[in-house]
Amino acid sequence: MDDESHVCRLKRALYGLKQAPRAWYTMIDNYFTRLGFTKSEAGVNLYHIVVEGKLLIIVLYVEDLILIGDKKFIKSCKEDLARDFEMKDMGIMHYFLGMEVWQGDRELFVSQGKYANEILRRFHMESSKPMKTPLAGN
Repeated sequence: MDDESHVCRLKRALYGLKQAPRAWYTMIDNYFTRLGFTKSEAGVNLYHIVVEGKLLIIVLYVEDLILIGDKKFIKSCKEDLARDFEMKDMGIMHYFLGMEVWQGDRELFVSQGKYANEILRRFHMESSKPMKTPLAGN
């Protein structure tokens, strides 16, 4: 197109632009609000909704979503999201922000063991002897 008098209007923000994160958060916030989610006062990226006595929590981190709640409710929410957004279901969370996560039937374990090992490796201390206390008593 050689005509310099034409202007193109973008329908969505592009990666790399300074406005992209703000545009994304505004869009996803409006989307969740339209679906009936309530934004938590504890964190601006935490949303929740209760439907038929079942709670669904969504945690938003940049462009990743963590869904917590009833399995059927989570599946329904994923289907709704997939209709409106291009997304990939990564399955059950195992690692997030330096934390390892293991899930049992009615329990959740969180550990930073991998992170601690990486720090030991970085400072060449992986063969150091473990101690119950970091300093000698007295």
